[in-house]
Amino acid sequence: MNKLLFSFVFISFLASACSSGPVNYPVAGEVILDGKPVGNKDDAVIRFETTDKKGNTAESFVVEGKYLVKLTEGNYKVSLTWSKKTGKILKTKIAGPGQESEEVIQMIPVKYGAQSTLKVDISAKNLRHDFDLKSK
Repeated sequence: MNKLLFSFVFISFLASACSSGPVNYPVAGEVILDGKPVGNKDDAVIRFETTDKKGNTAESFVVEGKYLVKLTEGNYKVSLTWSKKTGKILKTKIAGPGQESEEVIQMIPVKYGAQSTLKVDISAKNLRHDFDLKSK
């Protein structure tokens, strides 16, 4: 059994060492909005979208201001979302059960969301990216 396990680990190591594909680097950082950390459990997302076709596109949850994502070298557009429930119950015009829902608002300004102009360059020497966002 130990020989089989060792063989599997050794072959896996060789396969990864011989891989000619791009290297995925761990990219980490903090996201702050108006001086406070962004995100709770799974309500905030940071997305890195390649702009030069060299990189990959990836996203990650932002939890208490921190994120970690794997990216290849390249240039990226960065966008963020943070949806938060207000506690207010909304009623639809259609009658029936399940027609009520809790109001959800977007905490991140549009200029950092769908219309984001945030950009980063990822390289082996540049793996930490912090974002200090202002709502106004």
